Amino acid sequence: MLTLPASDSVLPVLQALNGFVCVGGAFLLLKSEGRNRSRVLLAMVAILWGAFYLLRLGSMLTGSFGLDFVHRSVLDVWTLAAGSLYLFLSLLYPLEVVRPGWLTLRRAGLLLLPYLLFTLVYFVVLYFLGQKPWELHSWQEFLLYVGHFNVWYRLILVGVLLFYLLVLFIHTWSYKKVYEQWCQFNYASDEDMEIEWVRNYGIGLYAIAPAYCALLFNGESWTLVLHGLVVLCFFSYILYKGLFQRNPYTEDFFRNTLDESEARQEAEARELDEQGMDEPDAETLFITRLSAYCEEVRVWLEQRKPYLNKNFKLMDVTEVLPLNRTYLSRVFNEGFGQSFSGVVRDYRMREAESVLLSHPDLPVGQVGERCGFSSPSVFHRCFVQYHDGMTPKAFRDNASEEK
Repeated sequence: MLTLPASDSVLPVLQALNGFVCVGGAFLLLKSEGRNRSRVLLAMVAILWGAFYLLRLGSMLTGSFGLDFVHRSVLDVWTLAAGSLYLFLSLLYPLEVVRPGWLTLRRAGLLLLPYLLFTLVYFVVLYFLGQKPWELHSWQEFLLYVGHFNVWYRLILVGVLLFYLLVLFIHTWSYKKVYEQWCQFNYASDEDMEIEWVRNYGIGLYAIAPAYCALLFNGESWTLVLHGLVVLCFFSYILYKGLFQRNPYTEDFFRNTLDESEARQEAEARELDEQGMDEPDAETLFITRLSAYCEEVRVWLEQRKPYLNKNFKLMDVTEVLPLNRTYLSRVFNEGFGQSFSGVVRDYRMREAESVLLSHPDLPVGQVGERCGFSSPSVFHRCFVQYHDGMTPKAFRDNASEEK
């Protein structure tokens, strides 16, 4: 008969796994190409979690530091404080992804301040009551003393933490629409920039929350195993995704505001100032030359075919038109009547149709890669959407039958 190892014997292995996954993943993030603020922040979060797990491991093996957290009391105050801080710091990463440059130490401190004040109230009141946080060794003790401020206010802190994290995540997620529009107007493909990744990150954090609550309200070693397994899955996933996540904005785009239109206006003002032009003059010149700009871009696209590069983006058009991001975007939206991504998709599709017919033996997946699509699956999805459900293979077969 198969017997499972006791949770106490599993814990050291699990602590080691969590520590090395977090620290190792952070090292890969810091050494990766295209390192940016969001990757550095995710790496710092992973290092904090990894260091804590490795300290736990050292404490369990040596009996020192008192950081093993095994058999802690019910609603242990220090476990609550440490867990709250780690959950909060982990939620800063998605904010940096959707609003790069805005987050500073001062602003992070202001975001954390309300919860710190709630926590401070607990210790101040205990001071005036002449008490210290009580250790509750069982549920019976918890129920016996739950009417006392020393105990019931801890439930308030748990509720405030979960509500606080929910509000922060909803606020971050509220930028979904403008984020997707920015990707559409500035990039030919949003692969590795999807905001759904931020949603999955938030879901992962809230998957940790029940395991964390089980740890708070039980304190036995099996709750540590449950919590450790959830954290291990979470960081294995987010560190892998974070390694390939691309940020559609520049590093300091939101350094002064969270509003995208204001941030864009600031960027435009800086660019016009560098060019020695004021906004009315630039607008008049743009309107006058819009048709000429469109023709220059059209000739460039047809002759040079830059869209065959899977990393082709709006700012690459400055090779032929030395305009700022906003005016380049308007060339496509107002001149071509489509967003940048829509125009690029059309050119790639026409190229793909030509290659499908002129190279009948070329595998469909290679056709997509040759035409600028990042992967065969992306090409297949885009082709089917563009051709009202017809697959690339069906398109090629129909053309062959017509001949």
